[in-house]
Amino acid sequence: MATQPSEEQGNLDHAEQPADVRVSVGSAPSQSGGAPEISVEQVGGRYYRPLLQATFKGDWESAKRFLEQDSSSNMATITSRSETMLHIAAFSAHDQFFENLVEILSPHPEALEMVDCDGRTALHIAVLCGRIRMVKALVRRNPKLTQLPDDEGRVPWAMSALEASMHKEIAWFLAKNTTDDEPSHPFSSSSAIDTIIDLTYAGHHGIRFEGNSILYALTMMPSHFLSRTRLSVLETLICKRIPVDLNYKPTDKNSDPALQRLTRSLWNAAKIVVPIIKRLHEVKLRHVVAVELAKQVCIAIASKDTTEINDFWQEGQVLVRATARGVSELVKLCIQFFPELIWIAPNGVSLVAHAVKYRRERTLGLFLKVSSTNEMSLVPAPTLEKTKRIMKEAAEYKPTLDEVINVSGAAFRMQRELQWFKAVESCTMPIMRTYYDEGTYWKIFVDKHKDLLESGEKWMKDTANSCMLISTLIATVLFAAAFTMPGGNDDKTGVPLLLGQDSILVFAISDGLGLFSSVTAILIFLAILTSRYEAQDFLESLPRKIIMGLSLLFLSLAFMLVAFAATLTTVLDKRLEWVLIPIALLASLPVALFVVLQLPLLYQMVKSTYGPSILRPESIWE
Repeated sequence: MATQPSEEQGNLDHAEQPADVRVSVGSAPSQSGGAPEISVEQVGGRYYRPLLQATFKGDWESAKRFLEQDSSSNMATITSRSETMLHIAAFSAHDQFFENLVEILSPHPEALEMVDCDGRTALHIAVLCGRIRMVKALVRRNPKLTQLPDDEGRVPWAMSALEASMHKEIAWFLAKNTTDDEPSHPFSSSSAIDTIIDLTYAGHHGIRFEGNSILYALTMMPSHFLSRTRLSVLETLICKRIPVDLNYKPTDKNSDPALQRLTRSLWNAAKIVVPIIKRLHEVKLRHVVAVELAKQVCIAIASKDTTEINDFWQEGQVLVRATARGVSELVKLCIQFFPELIWIAPNGVSLVAHAVKYRRERTLGLFLKVSSTNEMSLVPAPTLEKTKRIMKEAAEYKPTLDEVINVSGAAFRMQRELQWFKAVESCTMPIMRTYYDEGTYWKIFVDKHKDLLESGEKWMKDTANSCMLISTLIATVLFAAAFTMPGGNDDKTGVPLLLGQDSILVFAISDGLGLFSSVTAILIFLAILTSRYEAQDFLESLPRKIIMGLSLLFLSLAFMLVAFAATLTTVLDKRLEWVLIPIALLASLPVALFVVLQLPLLYQMVKSTYGPSILRPESIWE
């Protein structure tokens, strides 16, 4: 008798077919005596529907019973897309089910190599679905799967570089377990460079390869470099201390190996306990490997002759892109390998002009040196034509640039633009400060920044108005409080009755300091409102006034709360002694709230006005 589907399978026959599965309904399998003769070609969909549903659900017991009754079904195509049970299991995301099935099929390597209508094996599907356990199970049983391409000629490793690029562990596993063998030759074929570029874009910089495209891809991913990663002061300090060892780098011979292992173990434990350390380790690892990848590319380029090297850099846009996107590490590394690049000017525009155009401080610093008179100068010194181009770029304004957008407030964006113009002006020929074919570069600067100047004026006036209102309210309250001392005054002398208490002394001092701070803040904000708002005022005058005004406003608020706490302490001291701590905590809440909301803005203002200059030389060889 032919093997018939079980009653349970028969019931499943009438179950609703999954919506995302397309099966073809054909003739039923042979009912003649003996085992059914089912080929690896697609047969009736109704017969395999129970197996298909069990595979999708991850029901191993039902699938196992079906396989025991029909052993040939493990290699049968059970969907209209020529997919086998193994393909469906890879789609279903049931890792244990898949591993059990691979274990059964492992004696038959050809079963693991069967393809669907797109020429994809189950390994291709597992990679696309991001199932690392499935990938490892297949490669462990049949390493040849890593060499089999689909109908588009892509091996699983190539898919992990593009469609499945978010699954980093799969890309690394396949890179280590894929060999350059037949039939696809993944590393030596013409398509290998495309895979390497895809890996670079995805941030998986574990493969070394030569070519302009690799460097170009690195320039398009500036977030992989520390110079273009926004980190807080604390994160920067932690990032500097986190050890990152590449697997092909030797251990530092100058330090104790046992101490190195202990340090690495402590950092690994910290990554598990503290999420921020894990994130910073990934940031630093990306940076280190990206720089190492660029270094290997430069080594490969250096093996060419001089003519080829010159053509390579002149025709390519690597340095221009790296400068425009602020990847100073890449520009620095290229100049280290090829010092002649310091004179390169693709399309007649120098790298200095590009650094000024896109407001890249660190890249500009590579071309700055301190002269014998302690003044900054550009190296190499630009010609007259190049100087004109640099000054023209300094006078332009592009509101969409990252370096402009990241500055808080229109007034401080105007200040930053002024700082850039003055810095570049100080490094160029003195004649450029007064000469231009149709006027002066300063006039060009003012004309180009007219809209920003108006926005900065509006921002400054709105801020000053709001802050002056708060300062006036605080001054009014503190002035009135000065004549209503807690406990009252002596009717004859007018001296406060509780003058001898410490809390009254604290009240008097804090009230006076708060009143003077708020009044001074009012005068400063008034000076801001009556300013001329010339372009030059945004460089130092107006920023200093707003910083002083906000600082005094913060102090007056703090003094007012101290005076309030001192007064309440005086009134309740004899009755409710325990109330002192709650009063202190409640009084500190507004101060803490002000610090959290306003201190970051104040910090950015102080940093922008009194922080380091734009002109900061950086050695190329360090």
